[in-house]
Amino acid sequence: MTLTIHRGTHEIGGSCVEIRTDKAKILIDLGMPLDYDKRSREEQTEIRHNAEEWCKGVDALFLSHAHADHYGFLGLLTQDTPIYATEEVHRGINRNYCVTTKLTPEHTRLIQKSQTVEIGDLRVTAFSVPHDSSDCVGYRVETNEEIFLVITDIGHATELI
Repeated sequence: MTLTIHRGTHEIGGSCVEIRTDKAKILIDLGMPLDYDKRSREEQTEIRHNAEEWCKGVDALFLSHAHADHYGFLGLLTQDTPIYATEEVHRGINRNYCVTTKLTPEHTRLIQKSQTVEIGDLRVTAFSVPHDSSDCVGYRVETNEEIFLVITDIGHATELI
């Protein structure tokens, strides 16, 4: 199992963590940097291109909470990519999402705290995380050999335990 933190460790916002094995690839959050609109056109293009690359071949996206710096690039996913979020996060994104894409029942999978979802050979379990956004979750991602705990936005940085 390999873990790559694409964004979220050196700045606030734009969180995206990839976990992959030979049989599965998931993303935890797919955020847009908080200052995206203030960046140069060239930098925006590079950031968007990188996010498009991360989306290639992804089997599922897991969202931590309903802040745009964690879901702002949802529109880059293919329509058939399952998106896992708690009911509260799902409602919050649909209420706040300012782009035309909404989280539709066809590709949204509701996940509850303590629920485990299997994606290929990965087992992903949501757990509660205190944050200023309602219903924020972290994820325990495991195979038979390894376990990662991924918490985004604790102290405004991605943490791995």
